[in-house]
Amino acid sequence: MKVFVQGLWHCGCVISASLASLKHDVVAYDDNKKIINKLKKNIAPIYEPGLKDLLETTIKDNKLSFVNNLNKLNTADIIWFTYDTPVNENDQADTKYVLDKIKKTLNKLKSNKYVIISSQLPVGTIQLLERYSKNILKKKFYFFCCPENLRLGNSLSSFLHADRIVVGYRDNKSKKNISSFLQTINKNLIWMKIESAEITKHAINSFLASSISFINEISLICEYTNANAKEVEEGLKSETRIGRKAFLSPGIPFAGGTLGREVNYLNEISKRKNLNTKLLSSIKASNENHKKWIYNHLKHLIINKKVKRILIWGLTYTENTDTLRRSLANEISNWLRIYNVKVSGYDSNIKTTSSKIIKLLSSTTSTIKNIDVLIILGKSKDFLKISPNIIKKINKKLIIIDPNYFCNHFEKIFKNNYIYVGKPISLSTISPAINFDYNLKNQVVLITGASKGLGYEVAKYFLKFGSNLMICSRNYTEIKKAYEKLSKIKKKNQKIFYSVTDVSSFDQVKKLIKTTIKKFKKIDVLINNAGIYGPKGYIEKVSWNEWVKTMQINLFGSVLLCRAVIPYFKKKNKGKIIQLSGGGAASSLPLISSYAVSKAAVVRFVENLSEELKDYNIDINAVAPGPLNTGMLEEVLKAGPKKVGKVFYNKSVKQKKTGGTPFIKACELILFLGSKYSDGIRGKLISALWDDWRNWTNYKELLQNSDAYTLRRIVGKERGFEWGDK
Repeated sequence: MKVFVQGLWHCGCVISASLASLKHDVVAYDDNKKIINKLKKNIAPIYEPGLKDLLETTIKDNKLSFVNNLNKLNTADIIWFTYDTPVNENDQADTKYVLDKIKKTLNKLKSNKYVIISSQLPVGTIQLLERYSKNILKKKFYFFCCPENLRLGNSLSSFLHADRIVVGYRDNKSKKNISSFLQTINKNLIWMKIESAEITKHAINSFLASSISFINEISLICEYTNANAKEVEEGLKSETRIGRKAFLSPGIPFAGGTLGREVNYLNEISKRKNLNTKLLSSIKASNENHKKWIYNHLKHLIINKKVKRILIWGLTYTENTDTLRRSLANEISNWLRIYNVKVSGYDSNIKTTSSKIIKLLSSTTSTIKNIDVLIILGKSKDFLKISPNIIKKINKKLIIIDPNYFCNHFEKIFKNNYIYVGKPISLSTISPAINFDYNLKNQVVLITGASKGLGYEVAKYFLKFGSNLMICSRNYTEIKKAYEKLSKIKKKNQKIFYSVTDVSSFDQVKKLIKTTIKKFKKIDVLINNAGIYGPKGYIEKVSWNEWVKTMQINLFGSVLLCRAVIPYFKKKNKGKIIQLSGGGAASSLPLISSYAVSKAAVVRFVENLSEELKDYNIDINAVAPGPLNTGMLEEVLKAGPKKVGKVFYNKSVKQKKTGGTPFIKACELILFLGSKYSDGIRGKLISALWDDWRNWTNYKELLQNSDAYTLRRIVGKERGFEWGDK
């Protein structure tokens, strides 16, 4: 048979070479000249085991040729469309791209040709093409739907040695004529209506996706009930109604776009037809939620174990391929940027990478000695060959996260330091995370003092979760530099503007609020972060002007910003104000009195203002971020013990050595206060270091009806004294 295969990426290359190996005469077409030129040189656009050798053999046997024009189109008996349907980051397929390609070809194709569609297109597509051919082109074609059954890394075998081929057809005559051709590929042909074949593809992948989501949810329950999900998996697969081949292995969420695309197709149909398909609609949500499994473990390690260096084994989204797009390794690495963690990676299929985040290694163990955490995301012979005893000798403190249990021979040696999905966890070590599904798209956040330190880190954090930003600082050079760095990591649909603003100036603050509303049409969250330490030394010796300036920036600046934004918040009956507090608010800070007084005053201001605003759905809270290693710490160290006191100086020296409170603790709290999950929580002084704020959503009423977590008078009885109180 003469076959014209159109669309040469993964699917098209595999089908072309496979058909040619079965002695069919195959002309393979793509309008991308670069792809064609490479294929003529036996270079496939995507790595697939065995494909290079098969291409070489079939080209040499003159059974396979490549073209970038349609001149040989009508010499073929069968036209086989194999375009890989592009998918965006949200698993939304660009079907128009594929349909335009197909229609262009049909326009030049003579009538009565056999047309096979294997591209991943939604049900109803072939019916549209039939109508297009009949009504617009005035031509008759015999359409068939053969859903591709390829698996990256094992595609040649899955095509040539499949259990069966599903074929959608229209009439018995065309079925009879093409049957002999298809039987050269596989004797077991499952015939059905075209629409049924289209749905079958959607259903298979959606079922696989649901199986993955199901076992991962079961695994989560296992972790907190002392059950082992790997044992549960064995129990499930022993059930004959389920079977050994079922997609029921606990591990990472599905990725890559293929499964997600099919689920989306079915959900879109349901939505369009107004159908209630709750199970289908929940699959992707469950999968996205499961991504938090690895993030929660990494958060715990970063915050509590001070993890700074992470190595990832297996970078592609599935084994035996060389594509990094949509891989979990990429997603994790992007997420880790927030925490300033260094990421390196190894994958035998990846020789070079354009990633600016992952440092590509030449071997599996080249940096093991200096690594804090090893994440295993790929199943490779390279990893299975490695002796855990050798790794243990190199790095005794290494923590291994192996979600899929690929390298289970590590468990015996590393014991509790070997973590996988569904393994019973120590509740004292990692508490069940309260997951907040932050979706801050279209939210506008104004952050003062955002050029460096905590303000800059908070800006990065809100940016990660989709917010638009207005950042400001007194220093033009510094805020411009911060803006440029943030612009590099923002998504296309996000906006960032910057402003040079002295928050102690009434006119500049007024202009800042006006400009922000003009640029974004709104403000949702105000974060008062701008602050300075001020003069250091005894009150009678420090500069009075500097002392007053500290109050103007730290206290008056916050008040001015609140005054300026509150009328807008009141008008829309909603708003969030987050005020940064600090040392000296709830305890004394001798020799740095202006800072301490301003921070105490601003907390009391927050408490008062919360009462004024409670009827307008405006939440205002103060945050104590803990001792941070910022430029302000360097000020203290530079000033020396004489100006700041020996106790505070020595404390600061120790803080410098130990690293202080991780920025992430304050960033997560501020993000929470800027989200819907904190609605109704107001007037509180919240410690990022000590308060269990994640559970506060369950106790909102108690919080609001008490003076807990406020800057209040503490009486003797609360300290166990029997004297001093009436």
